[in-house]
Amino acid sequence: MLADKLFKLRSFQRQYEALLTLSVSSSIPELVWENQKENLVAVIDWNNILGIASALSYSDQNEHLDAALRIAQTAISEDGTNTAQKEGAAVILQSLTNKPAIKLAIERGRISQNFEEHLPLPLKLQKLRSDFENSITLGGQTVSLNKFQTRVHNSYLENDAISISAPTSSGKSFILCSIIIEEMLKANRNIVYLVPTRALIAQVEDDLRTLLDKYKLSTVNLTTVPQYDSLQYDSNIFVFTQERLHWFLIEHKDFRLDIIIVDEAHKIEDPYRGILLQQKLEEVISANPSVKVYFSSPFTSNPELLLESISISGKTEPINTQFIAVNQNLIYCTQVPRKSNLWELNLSLVDKVIKLGTLQMTDRPTTELKKMAFMSVAFSGNTTGNIIYCNGAAQAEDIALVLYDKLSGEPTASERVKLLIDLVKKTVHADYRLAKVLERKVAFHYGNMPLLIRQEIENLFKDGEIKYLICTSTLLEGVNLPAKSIFIRKPKRGSKTHLNQSDFWNLAGRAGRWGKEFSGNIVCIEPWDWQNPPNPEKKKQKIIRALDIIEAKQAELIEYIEADTPRVIAETRQDLEFAFGYYYAKFIHGNITEHTNLEPRLIELFTEIRDRIQLPNDIITRNPGISPLAQQDLLEYFRSKTAEAETLIP
Repeated sequence: MLADKLFKLRSFQRQYEALLTLSVSSSIPELVWENQKENLVAVIDWNNILGIASALSYSDQNEHLDAALRIAQTAISEDGTNTAQKEGAAVILQSLTNKPAIKLAIERGRISQNFEEHLPLPLKLQKLRSDFENSITLGGQTVSLNKFQTRVHNSYLENDAISISAPTSSGKSFILCSIIIEEMLKANRNIVYLVPTRALIAQVEDDLRTLLDKYKLSTVNLTTVPQYDSLQYDSNIFVFTQERLHWFLIEHKDFRLDIIIVDEAHKIEDPYRGILLQQKLEEVISANPSVKVYFSSPFTSNPELLLESISISGKTEPINTQFIAVNQNLIYCTQVPRKSNLWELNLSLVDKVIKLGTLQMTDRPTTELKKMAFMSVAFSGNTTGNIIYCNGAAQAEDIALVLYDKLSGEPTASERVKLLIDLVKKTVHADYRLAKVLERKVAFHYGNMPLLIRQEIENLFKDGEIKYLICTSTLLEGVNLPAKSIFIRKPKRGSKTHLNQSDFWNLAGRAGRWGKEFSGNIVCIEPWDWQNPPNPEKKKQKIIRALDIIEAKQAELIEYIEADTPRVIAETRQDLEFAFGYYYAKFIHGNITEHTNLEPRLIELFTEIRDRIQLPNDIITRNPGISPLAQQDLLEYFRSKTAEAETLIP
């Protein structure tokens, strides 16, 4: 393959390393460069490297596409390239269908608005063809897509179920929402959009409401709660978690559903909520045989597994793409021995480490919190778009206070931020730390905050009116909050669980605001002190269903049921509780034979339990996360208290 041969040329690799160093170093305002800029530029033959980038842009390999994007964006950004070279770089961005990057280059004055007029005729025709192939019409309006989105749309037209795997910032949510609008413009539809968290519900609802207004679909009912009045509308969009979908299905057993979209579908591996997700999908498909199912997950290696998990009679297709929207820089920061204010920065690649230079802090970082806060200020040059990841709400507030003290000379907050400060003081508490730190364009963001306040923090951060945002693992749950730089040190989920590589790259995927920056920085502070140091080789996450994990360890489930599902165990092993409810519901409805890998002893236990349980099957089904045996015990307790009925009233 030509692209691979060109990529492996020594002359190209030498130039590309210089260009890479130039690109990353230029994104760090206060960096003292290891190699002088003029020395790096002297290595690069711009015409040669742009020619190779053009060939790489047609490849389907991740490293080729990443290099093509890097070369094009660096050529556009550098003052030393001429107009023809910048316009050639823009053509490469067109080939990559990266219109947001072209728009950004025009906004920053790097290329002219009418640069296409200067292109040779063959390139103009090529551009017209690409625009035609990568666009759709919605409500009489042309909508531009990237290559990945075009592939998804084509697959949607041809299949009854698809499973998408693509990196963060590739535009998954946009194309799924566009498909919803396309369906609503065709005819009346009932669509469920499933997300794993309440935080994502608000985000998806906002995106869809904007599109419904844009395309004047005022008669479509968009709701996020299982409302009783939904049956009054001809077209409905339900943005639910699996728990909300469960209660909707309980109340509306005969409600017809046309499409179900499962966002963050890799969460089917979560210990107990993944089991509930599997159960609800099976129920929807059983009740609606013609329903179309669209899965979306970030950078997974086996999206086809999700299609195998459902019984769809029509055509299906997995889509596993390497689309690159923004370049990401994995940067290691380590303290220089005996010079606590001086930090060495290195760019970590799969096969090498490139020394970038050093950063000088103005104050000594005497604590871990100060290391994170001071590094974010020194690295960013006090510009916008900085996320600091921390391991809990308390730590988030503490880091915010350190930043507040550090930014003592920061200009006063904008009028929008002042309005948020007033809201925080009125609705939470006058002394809530958030109100204080917002005065210096600092905020923190975690799950246990009023939704309205959290949403406004996100909006202000996206608009650049908040410079530093300290986040917890809420950011891992799919909240779309991209940043210019993300600062990480010994990352965990909460206070105990260290992030694995999949979680790390899911978090790191937020680095790089597509259409706002040409690249994003993942700043790892003292990575060799982490329990799981970041691996520069991004490995796609393998999806393993929670039910498959349970079936591989059936002895645990059998032992749990034989012990009458002790409540003390249920508190820490909700996966066993949900698995018992899932399989027992299958058993009482005559569908247990679908699971051919179950141990005979499990079936024997279900038979014994059926004779013991006196509850109606409907009650068992309504409460999937509670052991049927525990429900029976509760019934027996109530019966023993019939003479004291008043004591049972909550």
